[in-house]
Amino acid sequence: MSDILSLYQRYANNAVLKVKKLAKHLQILSLVRLVAFLCMLVLPFVLIPINSYVGIAVSLFMLVLFLFSVKRYQKIQLAKKFEENVEQINKNEIDALEHQFSVFDQGDEFIDPGHINSYDLDIFGKGSLFQFLNRTVTISGKKFLAETFLNPLADKSKIIKRQGFVKELTQEVEWRQSFMAQGMLFAGKEDEREIFKNWAEQSFQIKPFRFFVPLKYFLYLLSLVSVLFWIFYGNSALFIISALLQTGFWMLNKSNIQNAYSHFGKSEQMLGQYEKLFVNIENAKWRDKEGASLIASLKNDGNPSYEISRLRAIVSAFENRNNLLLGVLLNVLFLWDLNSTYRLVKWHNRNREKYSRWAHAIAFTDASVSLANFAFNHPEYAYPKFHEGEFSIRASRLGHPLIHPGKRVDNDFDFVPQTAVMIVTGANMAGKSTFLRTLGVNMVLGACGAPVCARSMSYKPVEVFSNMRTTDSLFDDESYFFAELKRIKAILDEMDKGRELFIILDELLKGTNSVDKLNGSQKLVRRLITQKAKVIIATHDLKLTDMEKNYPEVIRNMCFEIEIINNEMFFDYRLRNGVTSVMNATFLMKKMRIIN
Repeated sequence: MSDILSLYQRYANNAVLKVKKLAKHLQILSLVRLVAFLCMLVLPFVLIPINSYVGIAVSLFMLVLFLFSVKRYQKIQLAKKFEENVEQINKNEIDALEHQFSVFDQGDEFIDPGHINSYDLDIFGKGSLFQFLNRTVTISGKKFLAETFLNPLADKSKIIKRQGFVKELTQEVEWRQSFMAQGMLFAGKEDEREIFKNWAEQSFQIKPFRFFVPLKYFLYLLSLVSVLFWIFYGNSALFIISALLQTGFWMLNKSNIQNAYSHFGKSEQMLGQYEKLFVNIENAKWRDKEGASLIASLKNDGNPSYEISRLRAIVSAFENRNNLLLGVLLNVLFLWDLNSTYRLVKWHNRNREKYSRWAHAIAFTDASVSLANFAFNHPEYAYPKFHEGEFSIRASRLGHPLIHPGKRVDNDFDFVPQTAVMIVTGANMAGKSTFLRTLGVNMVLGACGAPVCARSMSYKPVEVFSNMRTTDSLFDDESYFFAELKRIKAILDEMDKGRELFIILDELLKGTNSVDKLNGSQKLVRRLITQKAKVIIATHDLKLTDMEKNYPEVIRNMCFEIEIINNEMFFDYRLRNGVTSVMNATFLMKKMRIIN
């Protein structure tokens, strides 16, 4: 951990030095720009009366110097922002190593109480796994990462393939940070995959499209001749004819021009971001099969960064139409909007089949960077191994990744193939619910291709279905108990369809009386055994553990114990075989003076 902390600190310090150096360059360029501008205004009046050639030459030189300094300033400013992003990235990671990750996106919009496990396992929201792990810099990457958690892989070969890519990315610290810093330069608010999808569905037409190129050059020549004719002969008739002709073509295609602009225009920021990100991807030298195939599929029809840079240039030129005076002048002289639309249509027709690949590549890479960053920050975590056949789990020193290592208690765990139902008992706050979440979260992490918070872990990848945090609904006139029954019914329905699940249940039938609860819980457990389910149940109801006597081969009792010494409770959060012998509800109520 100290080595990683030192690395991030060194990267942050280097970025600070670069920012200071670039800031000095910007100050010099600002001065040069100002001097060049003032000289451009003043020197012609001073030098031209003395020597017209010198005056014109110096004025032109100052104009070139001014334009150069402006362009250079923009480039240096972008480089400075990049280094500031690198500095911020490393400062954030230093905080994250201390489990201070509130600066990262919580993913609140993905919270879904109806999902099979994400709500119960705190995958999204404040203090969630998503907030702890998320480092995405695009909206599409953020959604892809969320989808990865919501629908983790269940195929062993696919998970192992994903692990290989994450492992390779884990070693590429500088590449990952460059990708993130570039993405932060142009923060967007829209899902890029949706934008590309909308583009792909569009078709554009220009009425004189077939003969547009010769027509364009003919009208350009006509404009030039008409302007010269006006200047030298003082007759504007030809210019008026030319302007009216070009205005006619402009108006004839106005709806098509507006349609093209409405889809491609105002996207320069997003294109700038994508261009930078694709440069990073194209320049990567990944050896892993998934990474190498990703680059190969992108480069199959040319480099995306080049194509997007061309689109960005077209869109930038198209933006001139928003300047009323300049836009009118350009359109009556050079068919500006029509030409920009023509270039857009050509570009679109050439690249529309590539949009989905481009969007997937960015989203997939962005999400994978987050997984790799997580793996790099936790080198002590292990990549799980997977097997086929009967479901089982075996883990050594399994812990919850969101608990600080200094406070976390890890447990060994073994869910053998013969076991159908594991019943976990323990006093309040002894660690039952936390352990159930620990198990579920690590199974989800492993199925996403990420390492898990354990020394070692192996299991058969199946979907995790949990019922731990049922909520009632006043809007649907639905009681807590009925909501819980619906959740349990959903689990059973999925099993009836043949869906293989690992089921996590926390305190069965919480919304009914103790006698009814025990009777219903026992019958539910029998049905789960009959359906050959794989279930772990946390409960306070010690009578439920008596079922192990009737089903010794398929039910197993485990527990968390506490000690009460000198009127104080002590928790060790260690998972043990057997049934808990100490409960603490009455003790806590007395200690808090709720009861005597």
